[in-house]
Amino acid sequence: MRFVTIAALTCVPLSVAWGAAVENRSLPFAAIPQNRPAIDLDAELASIAPTGPGCVVGLKIAGAAPVTRAHGLADLEHLVPLTVDSVLETGSLAKQFTAAAMLLLVQDGKLALDDDIRRYLPEMPDYGIPITIRHLLTHTSGLREQWSLLALTGNGPGSQVHTQGTILDLASRQEGLNFAPGAEFLYTNTNYALAAIIIERVSGMSLQRFTEQRLFQPLGMGNSRWREDFRTVVPGRAMAYASTGDGFIANMPFTNVYGNGGLLTTIGDLLRWNAFLDHPSDLHDGEALVAALQKPGKLRNGTALEYSLGLEVTRAHGLRLISHSGSTAGYKAWLGRYPDKGISVAVLCNNGGVDPVDLGEKVAEHALNGSGYIEGGPASPAARKSAPLTGMTGTELTPYQGLFRNPVTGELVKVEVVDQQLTFQQGSAQVLAQLGESASSARTGVSCGLSGPRERPSN
Repeated sequence: MRFVTIAALTCVPLSVAWGAAVENRSLPFAAIPQNRPAIDLDAELASIAPTGPGCVVGLKIAGAAPVTRAHGLADLEHLVPLTVDSVLETGSLAKQFTAAAMLLLVQDGKLALDDDIRRYLPEMPDYGIPITIRHLLTHTSGLREQWSLLALTGNGPGSQVHTQGTILDLASRQEGLNFAPGAEFLYTNTNYALAAIIIERVSGMSLQRFTEQRLFQPLGMGNSRWREDFRTVVPGRAMAYASTGDGFIANMPFTNVYGNGGLLTTIGDLLRWNAFLDHPSDLHDGEALVAALQKPGKLRNGTALEYSLGLEVTRAHGLRLISHSGSTAGYKAWLGRYPDKGISVAVLCNNGGVDPVDLGEKVAEHALNGSGYIEGGPASPAARKSAPLTGMTGTELTPYQGLFRNPVTGELVKVEVVDQQLTFQQGSAQVLAQLGESASSARTGVSCGLSGPRERPSN
C-alpha cells in the first residue's frame, strides 16, 4: 500500500459503526552540477536508534553513482546489523510488479485489460456489470477488502495462515459490491491478490517464475522474489518488529497471500527497477509497458485518478512524483521518483514505527535542493504537512475519542488521545492534525485529518 492522504476525518464518532554504491547506469537526463552539496543519508537516519530495528535508504541522482545507507539491526535476537544488501518485504509497493506482469501478458496477446475477470476467475459472481482487469489494477472494482472481511470472521492477519485460495473463496462468496465497477475509487488489496491469480492461470506459471523470467532476471534484480510460502528460508532477510513502548516484539507477515504485497527485495533492486522505469528500453516493448503503468486511471464519468497501475502519479514541489508505499506487519517501504529531475529514492524498513514516506520525501527534497532546483509550483495535497493540533488539552480533545466506521468499506478505526494528541489507529497509530474549521466540530472550531501521507497496507 503508497501512503495516501485521507482528506479529512471529521471528529464526530460514528456508530460502531551511504555505504557501498550499486552500479551506475546512465539515465537520459540533463547533467546535474557536480558541485552540488552532498546528501547526508546518515543524518536522515540519525533519529532511529542504532540498537533497534531500522531502515535501509537508497538515493540515485542522474549522472552520479547511487548512494545507499543502512541503519539499525536486522535481527534483535542475534544483534545482526542491517546492511545495504539486507532483504526486506515491501508491502503494497509490490503492486507495481503485479501490474507490470499483467501488462506483459497484454503484450503477449494473452489477455486484455478490459476483459471481464470472470473469463479467468469463473468462481466470481456475476454482479450485473462486469468487473474488468483494469478495474482491479486501478482499484475501481468495488470489491470488498480481503483483510477486513477476514477480520469480521475472526480470522484476520496473524490469526491464521491465508493463501491465494482463501482470498478467491472469500471474494467469490460476496453477494454485493461496495459500488458499481468503475463508479468510484477505493484502494482494496483484494484487487491485486485476484490479479496475481489471473496472471498465474493465464501464464501457466507461478507469479514467482513468471516475474523472475520476464522482469527480475532481465533487469538484474537478482535479490527479488515473492513470499509464496512464509516458511521459506531467505538468506539475508531482516526480521520485522513493532514497538511496544518499552522495546520491540517480532511482527512478521505470516501469510501466503501475494500480488497485493509479498515481495522480498533489496534497496539495490528497487533502484534498478526505478532506473528501468526511467530508461525502459532495457526490455522489449519496455517503453509501452512503462507508459501503460504510469497512465492514470479514470472513473466511468471521466474523472481522472491519481492512481495508475500499481503506481500513484501526483505532484510535489511543483514536479511530477511517481511513487508507491507499502506496509505489512512490521515492514515499511516507499519508492519514489521525480523523473523530470532524475531523482530516485528507495526506503525499506523493518521498524513498524518509522514513517517511510516522510523519510523518503525528506531525502528527495534534499536531493532537489542540492541540485539547485527551486520549487516552481505548489506541492500536492499528499505532500503538504498539516500542523498538529495545538493549544488544546487532552480534556478538550476527549469528546472526539471513539470507534469510527467507514460507511463504504465497513472498516473500523479508533480515535483516542495519546500524550495530549489526537491519534487515528487502523493498524499503527497516526497523529491527527488540524485542517481547518468545520461545522461538525463547532465545540472547538476544528476539523481534523491525518497529519500527512499515510501508508498503503497490504496486510
